[in-house]
Amino acid sequence: MRISALAILAGTALLLAACSPPAPNPALEKEVPPVAAAPYVPVISLNEIMVSVVDSNSHKLWDAAAKAPTTDDQWKELEHSAVTLAAAGNLTAVSGNGPKDQRWTEQPDWRKHSEAVSTAGVDAIKAVRAKDVVALNKAGDALVMTCINCHREYKLDVPKIWSDHEQVH
Repeated sequence: MRISALAILAGTALLLAACSPPAPNPALEKEVPPVAAAPYVPVISLNEIMVSVVDSNSHKLWDAAAKAPTTDDQWKELEHSAVTLAAAGNLTAVSGNGPKDQRWTEQPDWRKHSEAVSTAGVDAIKAVRAKDVVALNKAGDALVMTCINCHREYKLDVPKIWSDHEQVH
């Protein structure tokens, strides 16, 4: 009996030692210098982002608020547009390669407008997932006001590049 108790005790000690983390090795714990991130180089203009991403997906939300989706596939497509708009707000905050883009994104109110696009997109996501047309209308209205306020401050003229939605309708 005494041998088996000693064997169990020795086995437990070996098991605990095997599961314990190894002792730190100071030679291996040298501080690794941080890796510098590559600079952000925009490849398209803010105008192109607004027309191709923001405007085209906004129209899908506004159209759906006027005529609600009736199928799960239509709601899923609408959710895709809402997610795209939420992400587009972040995208517009970091600038583009247009002639005024860098100057615009450095203005104090620019980020506020970009965040408002994201907020409207997030609100639209929630409305779509709940299949709540009233909430979808509210998110769409907030998006309209965001667009109007931003254009009043930054771009009074209508963009030269039109979205597919505008070309078709």
